[in-house]
Amino acid sequence: MDRWEYQITTHSAGEVLRVREELGHPPVEDNPPVVYCDTEGVCFFDEAPNPYVESMVHILNEKGAEGWELVQVTFRQADFICLWKREL
Repeated sequence: MDRWEYQITTHSAGEVLRVREELGHPPVEDNPPVVYCDTEGVCFFDEAPNPYVESMVHILNEKGAEGWELVQVTFRQADFICLWKREL
């Protein structure tokens, strides 16, 4: 029988911007939305500048490199929440 441990992480828009700069992208004066969500809670990346998506992927890959598997991600107005699991 498989046994799992779980973890929840929250990542702010500020963290995405910091990672964006760490990856060598110039700082932004105006913080445009990273993810667009409609009133039904459907979120999409259309029209989002690629450096922001690249920063989010970098954040997710760092946790994945530690052996965590992303189970679910939920986007909110100023951050996103990740639910992770890994086998014990």
